[in-house]
Amino acid sequence: MIMTEEKTAASRSGTISRINGMKERMIANSPPELLPERALLTSEAYAAYAGEPVVLKRARTLRHILENMTIFIDEGELFAGHPSPQPRSPIVCPELGARWVLADLDKFATRPADAIAITDENKSILKECLEKWQDSSLDAIVSGLISDEAKSAIAEGMITVGAQGTAHGNIAIDNAKLLSLGLRGIIGEIDSKMDGFIPEGAEGRKKLDFWRAAKISCEAVIAFAARYSKLASEIAESTDDPVRRDELLDMSDILKRVPEYPAETFREALQSVWLVYAVLYIEADPHAILLGRFDQYMYPFYKRDMEEGRMTDEEALELVSSIWIKCTAIIKLMDSVTTKTFAGFPLFQNITLAGQGARGEDVSNELTDIVLEAAAIARTPQPSIGFRYHNKIGEATLGKVCDTIKLGLGYPAIMNDNCIIPKHLMRGATLEEARNYCTNCVETDVEGVTDSRPNSGYVNFPKCLLLAMNDGVDPSTGRQVGLKTGHLRDFAGFGDLVAAYRKQMAHFVKLIVDAYDIIDRAHASYAPEPFMSSLLGDCVERGLSRQDGGVRYNFSGIFGVGIASVSDAMAAVRKLCFDLGKVDPDDLIDALRIGFSAPWAEDIKILCKKAPKFGNDDDYADLIARDLAHMFCEEVTKHPCVRGGYYIPELHSVSTHVYFGELTGATPDGRPAGAAFSDGASPVGGSDKNGPTAAVRSMTKIDHQEILQGVLYNQKFSPAMMNSPAALSRLGEYIRTWCDLGGHHIQFNIVSTEKLREAQGNAESNRDLIVRVAGYSAYFVELNENTQNEIIARTEYEEIY
Repeated sequence: MIMTEEKTAASRSGTISRINGMKERMIANSPPELLPERALLTSEAYAAYAGEPVVLKRARTLRHILENMTIFIDEGELFAGHPSPQPRSPIVCPELGARWVLADLDKFATRPADAIAITDENKSILKECLEKWQDSSLDAIVSGLISDEAKSAIAEGMITVGAQGTAHGNIAIDNAKLLSLGLRGIIGEIDSKMDGFIPEGAEGRKKLDFWRAAKISCEAVIAFAARYSKLASEIAESTDDPVRRDELLDMSDILKRVPEYPAETFREALQSVWLVYAVLYIEADPHAILLGRFDQYMYPFYKRDMEEGRMTDEEALELVSSIWIKCTAIIKLMDSVTTKTFAGFPLFQNITLAGQGARGEDVSNELTDIVLEAAAIARTPQPSIGFRYHNKIGEATLGKVCDTIKLGLGYPAIMNDNCIIPKHLMRGATLEEARNYCTNCVETDVEGVTDSRPNSGYVNFPKCLLLAMNDGVDPSTGRQVGLKTGHLRDFAGFGDLVAAYRKQMAHFVKLIVDAYDIIDRAHASYAPEPFMSSLLGDCVERGLSRQDGGVRYNFSGIFGVGIASVSDAMAAVRKLCFDLGKVDPDDLIDALRIGFSAPWAEDIKILCKKAPKFGNDDDYADLIARDLAHMFCEEVTKHPCVRGGYYIPELHSVSTHVYFGELTGATPDGRPAGAAFSDGASPVGGSDKNGPTAAVRSMTKIDHQEILQGVLYNQKFSPAMMNSPAALSRLGEYIRTWCDLGGHHIQFNIVSTEKLREAQGNAESNRDLIVRVAGYSAYFVELNENTQNEIIARTEYEEIY
């Protein structure tokens, strides 16, 4: 369909008006509120089906929720579906986490990060409901199984261990299969597995139960779509606006067809994907259900509609722009500690763009451009975009990416095919599968066939060094926290310190592995997800949920936190205590113990701060970082995981570098007690003084290829340096250089330090200011003060050199 310039401008104005209206209603005027509905419906279902096998009970519970939950359609929506009764209302899963919700019930509304309102009435209802779950919820079961040593390490800020009272996330279903078969086709696959199947023993019975549960779940989602179809029709009958009435009637008709049957149009495909997406959150409320390679599985529908005149680019843009509003309107309930490690309501919703096809060809297309433009229209934190760069990406496409980065949304993040595809080959994928990876925040998975669990746990690298220097004793508290590995004064050389550090780090990695394996088994026993599993490769074929290892590729990820901080600290110890002999080891330990608070200790602090720092293309510090990263990778990958794969490493911190910093005393890089560590794998804020290119050279001395789960790199550029086409062209070349040097991932904050400080002092006038925290973007004013301060402290580059 050919549109005149005037019609295009009018359509664009209408799109912007619709999206801004949805944004106002569903985000700006929808403060987070906690409602008890899902918790109550879950309790009813668990009571009604108490004698059922767990996987069937979970399926029947999902059906009960979908039959009875409150549903709504916003007055501007073109496709329907939301996980909770109203926008920005997190759900409560009592079967997963009753104890921690009860413990935080009185804190949700007043906590400094990610505050969520709750009325006194709803608090009372929720309290009564959750008290009945205190001994049977997953977090209660896990608490009785994890070792006291692991609990102590968590309390000391040495590690975190994930998914103790919440679902596993970071996963992309097979959307292409959903769109080609529909849920009715998937039910057909399940029926064919059950046809004539005679269960033999416990394993046979388990398979049959899983298939039955998967079928019940799929049927329940089909019925859920019918509820929305009916609601859309009812709203249409009562509206006086003929245009809106037609939109609602179209929505109603579409929901009668999808997701039950294969999608035929772009709008049907989007509605099918979105409704299933919402149900995946309803089923278990995980972090990071990924939208995957959106411009690939949606492109055939877009192309056909365009060729047959059913849709214009403006109509496609309007539909796609709505995704940003719908995603940002979903938030997750987290405990108070997790709001420090995952600050800013992140859900890590991600759309993957471009990259390579099965034969290695560039697959960016017209829909790639529409998605980038949709992000620019919506201007919300979620979903983030992971743009897959490779050497065949055209200048025009990369230019559009740079134009979007310039907006200051914190995305697209750049994912390097040249680095990442080989990683998936090392992880066991075929070449065609490896080329079909999609992105999370930093992690990448083969779409539809991988369950990589990247949130298994986090290790506090700088505190491991403190323990290595002081025979396992935390200098700031005097407590024996780690292994007895000797004292700095007794080490014959720097190699002894490195060896002691490795023992400490390996010890805490093993504590995570032991604890997370227990949690992994508990999820399989108590919290399988039959609906999600039915949409993942091999689960139906094997008759196993993803919790039982039904997915083709299984991994568990461990994050290393503060790689630049520990490298800087170790470089200072090496320079001052071993190479130059300027600082006595006992004096350094004493200075750390008192947080450099005495005049003599201040002198040591000055020397520490002058020592070589990672991020300046200086091998002295950079090669320490390289070796410590390699050491971490070796320790993590030696451990198998219980679902049939193995543990894989990542250098990434989300906002755990802020939380771990709060629980760690002064460190030998001159960092004071309580201050944040370096974020991701990035240099310590302010220490990278030789410009962005020198920082990139330091970053890529680390072997990104062996860090199988990912490497996060944040950079902050002044908006002033993005004010010309030539500047954006330099940014494009800079991205190409980063990827050519072997970097895994890079992302940019385009915001001035001055603007951040202004927003910190005047939140009301800066509610729309978006920043990149880690592998996600967030509204700056919704972050806690320490996380805000860490972002402010990052080096702001004024030019690329």
